[in-house]
Amino acid sequence: MNFFEQQDKARSKTSRLVIMFLIGLVVLGVIAFVAVFMGYILFLGDSYNDEEEALSIALTFAIGFVIILLLATWFEISQLRRGGGPKVAKELGGVLLEEGNLDKIEDVSQHKIKVLMNINKEMALASGVPVPNLYLIEDEGVNAFAAGYTPLNSVIGVTSGAVNALNREELQGVIAHEYSHILNGDVKINLRFAGILFGLTVIYFIGEFLLRIIGSGSRRRSSKKEGGGIGGVLVIIAIACFVVGLIGRLFANIIGSLVSKQREFLADASAVQFTRNPNGIANALNKIRSGFGSEVTSASSSKFSHMFFGIPAKSSGFNALFGTHPPLTDRIKRIDPAFDFSKAYSDQKTNSDQAKKVKRDNKGFIENVAGAIIATQAGNVQAVNIKKAGEILKKIPDKLLNYASQKTEAVSLLYALIMAGSKETNLIGSIQKRIISDKYEKGISFRGLEEKTLLIKKLDLSCRLPLLNLIIPNIKQLTEKEKGLVNFCVKGLALADGKVSTFEIAVIQILKSALNDKDDNFGSNNEDSECRSISSVICFIASKGNMNEVNTKKAIEKGLSECKNSPIFSKHSSKFAPIDQVKPEDVLKSLETLSKSTFKKKEVCLNAFSETINFDKKITTEEKEIQYAIFEALGCPHPKI
Repeated sequence: MNFFEQQDKARSKTSRLVIMFLIGLVVLGVIAFVAVFMGYILFLGDSYNDEEEALSIALTFAIGFVIILLLATWFEISQLRRGGGPKVAKELGGVLLEEGNLDKIEDVSQHKIKVLMNINKEMALASGVPVPNLYLIEDEGVNAFAAGYTPLNSVIGVTSGAVNALNREELQGVIAHEYSHILNGDVKINLRFAGILFGLTVIYFIGEFLLRIIGSGSRRRSSKKEGGGIGGVLVIIAIACFVVGLIGRLFANIIGSLVSKQREFLADASAVQFTRNPNGIANALNKIRSGFGSEVTSASSSKFSHMFFGIPAKSSGFNALFGTHPPLTDRIKRIDPAFDFSKAYSDQKTNSDQAKKVKRDNKGFIENVAGAIIATQAGNVQAVNIKKAGEILKKIPDKLLNYASQKTEAVSLLYALIMAGSKETNLIGSIQKRIISDKYEKGISFRGLEEKTLLIKKLDLSCRLPLLNLIIPNIKQLTEKEKGLVNFCVKGLALADGKVSTFEIAVIQILKSALNDKDDNFGSNNEDSECRSISSVICFIASKGNMNEVNTKKAIEKGLSECKNSPIFSKHSSKFAPIDQVKPEDVLKSLETLSKSTFKKKEVCLNAFSETINFDKKITTEEKEIQYAIFEALGCPHPKI
């Protein structure tokens, strides 16, 4: 799976979705016009003059109809975009899973919940996606969903039925499926489709509402002449709304079917690719097929049905034909053509599965590339990295993991990460404490901060950035004012010792992405500044490679030539030139510029940076830290291990 290709496809899919919506809007507008016009002529018209009146009423209704649909769609998409994944999860009745509230969950044991949370952390570290917040939907059906507008505001919801019924490898397959939706850009498509679905069906509810009001009013049968008044027109409009609304719902189902089915097949395939284990997701799907079911009782489940792992309501006939999900048997056969559908499931859910496990691929990103940035690896999860993520989590003390999972401790843990990497002098320590005390009169315990700092200093360096990734979900939940304080303090703590390290660049960039969850200005760069920014980053990377002057220059030229020879940048080849004395703040500004580049340009950039890093066939700690910052700035998921 090529991450950049999938993102372009997602954008293209979104464009087609909008086009189909506009076509549907025009068709429904025409139907609405014809319905009102014919209704008026057939039931209320007495003369030719009534035909002109009918035209006027029908045209007014059709225009109003289209305006209402557009406004309803715009409003719903805006609300969903603003609220992101948490809004969807809460609307479905989801409960946020946090360390502090696990004892309040009644339907699932704490052990199973912790298994789920551990799988989520492993997948996040292995994929490079900021750890999505987990929500539990208390339903017996086996189901899950991913929702959000960007990876940063995405969440994963899982039903209690799924957590109870699935073993670890099956649950891992389901979670991997949902991560694929996040990585492939499906979550954005799905939110927009939810808005379009609302827009196309809102007229149905208006019609239903009007008919109910009319029906509950006077039941007196009016004569044709009496019915020619406002009441008669309202009846016709109500019926037209209801009928056209039904057609709108049908059209919405057709659009959903066209948009979603292939994305589900892709997510299933990606889950197998990620885990190197087809049995996990195949068995999970078969459990749904063989009686566990995937129903979700929430009233909003139909609104978000296209987001779920399985269909959240029973479907048959026409609804099944134009459903958002392919049939379960088709999905399973694509995963494993030789799958045994006669399996019977018992409480001992793991025994039969273990016997059929495929041999896992032991070669992954870490082993094969010596840590170099390879564009084709962006957004690709390797089984070996999931395993490595599990090993990293075991290296991190439970105390730090608990701090990372608590909103009340996450901010001070973030500050401790910065302070642990600073020079150990009394002056620097006092400056850092002053920065925090000036902004936090209460709420930050210096004793607790010192304890966390000492724990982090003892931590393996390879665990620091993964730990930061585990903190991010709680940082995302801060208020705008709190986020501003965090941003100020992190920069101040980083500058306290007079220089910004590559680790601090990575922290600042990762934090910046978490605090500024935007998807704007795509492809809006000035090309001169874009070329200079690329040159700046290449030169900075080369300076951190511990090479002699000659090899440093060669590494720079290698990276620059990758851009010069690219068809995308070939006409700007003269603008790529070495830059002396690139400062950390220059790198951060350059990354900000490149974050607005198109996906095709980003792919070229990453290949260029990779050539520079991999020039001497080895990677330094500083090069690895800067690569984290690069991937984060460019919005390209990358293993945080």
